[in-house]
Amino acid sequence: MTTFLRRGALAVLVALAAACGRPKPPAIAPIPESMLRPWTTQPGDQIRVSVWREPELTGDVFVQNDGTAIFPALGRLKVAGLTADSLNGMLIARFRDRIVNTPVDVMLIRPLPVFGSVRSPGVYPVDPTATAIQVIARAGGTVGAEGLPRVQLIRYDGSRISLSVEQSLGGFDLRSGDAIFVQDESWWVRNQRQVTTIAAVSTIIASVISITVLLAK
Repeated sequence: MTTFLRRGALAVLVALAAACGRPKPPAIAPIPESMLRPWTTQPGDQIRVSVWREPELTGDVFVQNDGTAIFPALGRLKVAGLTADSLNGMLIARFRDRIVNTPVDVMLIRPLPVFGSVRSPGVYPVDPTATAIQVIARAGGTVGAEGLPRVQLIRYDGSRISLSVEQSLGGFDLRSGDAIFVQDESWWVRNQRQVTTIAAVSTIIASVISITVLLAK
């Protein structure tokens, strides 16, 4: 009977050790290759232009529904579909009568809806240097999450793509109409493995006690 009890105790210890482990987060599939391209200007975008020592040429302009934007000293230009590098080159060429060998920097800024388990859902301006976790921080952080949340990109066409929190938004073709959905796992989902294992341990303990009582009679 002593040997049997030792084996039962060992089984309980093994089960308890299993209960202490936390489930691994689900693997995140790579972003489809078809999305791995730089941002291009779209209606609703904000274009931030910085011209060194030229404050009258520096500022933010907005891309209109017709794909044009009005730039200081240049007027209305067609910009839809251009990358930041292409737009930068175009502006340098257009400014050549006013500036010579002067650095020009262009950054695209895009409105991105953020919703789900965040404290302040809303639309936030983001640029290609931002990461998913930085966008979540701008939205006030997560609500009720004990660990890192699950992040999904809701595409303009309704499809969904899982993102890691470290994912750079400039690493793929983020489009107008896309949104970030932050999902906090429920308490049951986060602790399902532990609860299930503890229930199994309780069953083992009850079985060991019952058999011990029977053997003692």
